[in-house]
Amino acid sequence: MRRIPSQVPQAVSRLLQGNVISQPPTWYIPVLSHPPPQLPPRQTVQRSRPTDRSIEQGEFTDVSYIPSGELERRDRIRKYKSRKQKPERISYQEDKIRRQFFKDFPFEALRPISLVEGTEIDQSIKVDGENWKTLDERGQYPTVEDTISFVLNLQQTQSMPISEAYSIATREFIALRAKHEQATIAAEIEARYHGAEFKPDAFERQFNLEQKSLSTLIPPSTRSSESSKIKYRKLPRWQWSNTVSSSSMPSGEFTSGKEYMSKWKLPDPIEIGQPRGEGDLLGAIPSQSQSQPSNEESEVQEEEEAESDLQFLQSVLGKSRT
Repeated sequence: MRRIPSQVPQAVSRLLQGNVISQPPTWYIPVLSHPPPQLPPRQTVQRSRPTDRSIEQGEFTDVSYIPSGELERRDRIRKYKSRKQKPERISYQEDKIRRQFFKDFPFEALRPISLVEGTEIDQSIKVDGENWKTLDERGQYPTVEDTISFVLNLQQTQSMPISEAYSIATREFIALRAKHEQATIAAEIEARYHGAEFKPDAFERQFNLEQKSLSTLIPPSTRSSESSKIKYRKLPRWQWSNTVSSSSMPSGEFTSGKEYMSKWKLPDPIEIGQPRGEGDLLGAIPSQSQSQPSNEESEVQEEEEAESDLQFLQSVLGKSRT
């Protein structure tokens, strides 16, 4: 059911006439005295079309002549329906920069932010405009909103493109955050050196709870009791010392490693036509004359092998006959 404001009093009047309701509502008389305003329909921009008279006179026009009623006929053929009025989308430049910033630095959304009011500097006191040249003028630890404001300030005051202003602002943002991180790490190391103890952070607490819950899944038979743990005792003081024994000290003069290198020195290469010496590398290789025996010695060895084979066969055959 369509609830048009101007038709609501009429609908109530019909209900009263039909005895559907016995008494009129409280707002009925005031609405009849002051009816709701009639909203105008959607206004469309009508472009002026040339007439036959203007074409005959030779007037210049950038649109073609359309007879009266032609547009309505086309709309009926195409079953054209007018679009509903929709409000224009409201968009700000800050939202576009913020969306791109969190795409490039997603972990900045996880960084905690204090919600206590009155802890920040008043916006009217902060540096702004042409006096704001670098990001660190708002502080050594700039926030995301400071970076976005710095991008817009560079674009407005120095007339540079938004992409160039964004790259300059993010470059300074990264440098300041890196400087702050290095200073924090150095301060923590110095504090631990002087004996400071820090409580476990959220990640360490979660890791300890996870290890504790996983240890409950181990069967009782495989769990190691506290009594079975090996306890290491400190070594006595006589077992370690900062003095060097005399046996480990080198003897003789310092030769800068020459004595050590002399043991690894190879012999001189052999020259062709000279006899081999005892210290040569090729001295251990037998010559061809030594490796190959003479023909007479080989014949004698073959005869001895043949006789030994015959004796073996005779002994075997003789045993089998007996």
